[in-house]
Amino acid sequence: MPELSLGGQADPVLLGGLVTLATLYALAAGPLRGRLAPGTPFPTRSAIVYYATLGLLYLFEGSPLHDLAERYSLTAHMVQHLGIAYLAAPLLIASTPAWMLRPWMRAPRVRPVARVLLNPIVTIFAFTFFFSAWHVPSIYEGALRNPTLHHAEHLIFLVTSLMMWWPLMSRVPEVPRLGHLPRLIYLFLLPVFQIPVFGAVTFADQVLYPTYAASPWPLGMDALAEQALAGAVMKVGGLVAFGIPFAAIFFAWYREETASRRTPRVPPGRAEPT
Repeated sequence: MPELSLGGQADPVLLGGLVTLATLYALAAGPLRGRLAPGTPFPTRSAIVYYATLGLLYLFEGSPLHDLAERYSLTAHMVQHLGIAYLAAPLLIASTPAWMLRPWMRAPRVRPVARVLLNPIVTIFAFTFFFSAWHVPSIYEGALRNPTLHHAEHLIFLVTSLMMWWPLMSRVPEVPRLGHLPRLIYLFLLPVFQIPVFGAVTFADQVLYPTYAASPWPLGMDALAEQALAGAVMKVGGLVAFGIPFAAIFFAWYREETASRRTPRVPPGRAEPT
């Protein structure tokens, strides 16, 4: 049995992508801010969150977690994927000011495409399809053995995760977020659509991925038990990631409805008291 050996990586594709994202944000927030949003102050808090999120992406992709996920542990790979989809993706959206995005969304060639790709029906099915497809054993093993395919996998995973969160978080009127009830339905359906892949991984009676069947597990689990743990992490992670915003949206909606009912209504023809 091979010994456990972990290390970080300085992959040029990974570093180049992160540097590109950092540079584009710096240009928009700095030299181009006067053209994009004249008079708008530098978005200090947003910038801190954005660059911290890029650091998180590097930890998910370039730290020893990557080696653990790629060669030894499906659970570690699941943590890596959930971190990209449920932590990094929404933070990237939240930390990018609307004024940086609106010029792109207003562009005649971009706006109609964005409206299609960011339609909630498209986003939920795109995310579910790719999330499930990457767990098909032949595709998953192919990505573990082919660095180019693995990079493509995680890039597509990040893009479809950004798409998935957009109908919930958008602050851009050109492609706005959903209302309260549609967002609740959307958040309810996301974990429901993941049940097939969760069940396939968690309750399989054999190890699905040969790479992990032949690798040591540092906690002393056998490969099949570790696979079941990975499936449980997948499901619990999704329930937490979608459950928290579900509760937040529900109670915000409740407070708005309660406040509107308490607001006195002025009969027609009568002026409000001053």
